[in-house]
Amino acid sequence: MDNETEATKASPERKTLVSIEIQKEYDVLEKRWDHRVFVKLYIAARTSGLLAAMSDRDWKTMTVLSTFMDENGVCFPSQEQIAQALKINRSSANRRIQSLLRFRFEGKPVLLVEKRRKPGGIGRQFASNVYTIMPVTHLKIFDRNDEKD
Repeated sequence: MDNETEATKASPERKTLVSIEIQKEYDVLEKRWDHRVFVKLYIAARTSGLLAAMSDRDWKTMTVLSTFMDENGVCFPSQEQIAQALKINRSSANRRIQSLLRFRFEGKPVLLVEKRRKPGGIGRQFASNVYTIMPVTHLKIFDRNDEKD
């Protein structure tokens, strides 16, 4: 007899590993809208092999980055914001990002970075990094019913 419940099995058609859900609610007493963000972890994160393949540090860093991403996997938090979210210093955050940039799952990168230069800047001055969490991670900001694989 299989002791595993249906809730702990990953269905073959379920491709999403983690999703970010944003709820908007109105506080009638404060008369203002609040946004609440939830991260959902699906069983497929385990059964796909991603959790086993990725280090704990890389997973934690990727999860923090995913809380900044849009529906296309694009985000642009500063390294200071990443460091604050992880409760580490900026240089440690940079090392963690570099580790994620080197990591491959199923032979594909999980993260890309585009360095944007300051307009009119000289030398190697950068204005910001734009990160893209790649589709191989199956990380999503929300589930779309009409999405095709």
